[in-house]
Amino acid sequence: MSPRSTLVLGSLLACLLAMPAHAAMLSTGIDTERSATTAPSPPPVNCDCNVLWFGGDSGNEIARLQSLGYLVTQTSDPAMLGASNLSQYRVLVVAYTGPGVIGAAQADIAAYVSGGHGLLIHQPNHVGAIDYAPPGFGVQIDHVYWCGIDGGSSFYNPTIVNPGHPITGGLADADLSGDFDLVGPYGPAYTVLARNLDCTNSTMALGAGSIGEGHVVFETGNMSPYSFRPGSDTYWGNVFRWLCASGAVPVQTKSWGALKSIYR
Repeated sequence: MSPRSTLVLGSLLACLLAMPAHAAMLSTGIDTERSATTAPSPPPVNCDCNVLWFGGDSGNEIARLQSLGYLVTQTSDPAMLGASNLSQYRVLVVAYTGPGVIGAAQADIAAYVSGGHGLLIHQPNHVGAIDYAPPGFGVQIDHVYWCGIDGGSSFYNPTIVNPGHPITGGLADADLSGDFDLVGPYGPAYTVLARNLDCTNSTMALGAGSIGEGHVVFETGNMSPYSFRPGSDTYWGNVFRWLCASGAVPVQTKSWGALKSIYR
């Protein structure tokens, strides 16, 4: 079996295993075949929106995303960003990755997004122009500290400036993740959703836009529970729901018989 088929099969099997077993239910919704002391069930797995996470994890970020119900595959292999592999995922996250690492994949990433997928550029944390962003979504990181300040924690607070977007709608500033990169010039395709007003040049902390049938989000935050400000589950849910809404969401096969017919 090819690596590509193995990845797809692994995701589909995860969806099968995540499906709850049948149990009798009262009209009140109480499960009659489980102990009252059973721990709360995890959120349902979102089998229609699997995520490829390229780059590092600053501390349980992927585990947190999984706790929100997403299937996540992590890689640091640039070969995984080729067109054939990307097509297996609804959303690509590029985390803590600066220029000179995956710039060669820029065309494939742009085609992937414009074809109806989501891209999250997650805190590059490296100085320079991001060379893997789709056209119009370039961004320059001028410093790896908010406002160029080495240390401290009083200048990393983003403020919502566009509350009408699906990502920021209904949120308060306190829901957002922190602002941990100093952003310089950025592409015209971004709609700025939040800025760091503590910085003299009011830099972009959160931006979003569309290309073709796909969606792009750029943010300088950190969703680790150990972060100064990891952001609320509502915020991260909004981000990934909007990214997952790119294009037409395919219906994945959940029947074991259908799986066997494809991968026998």
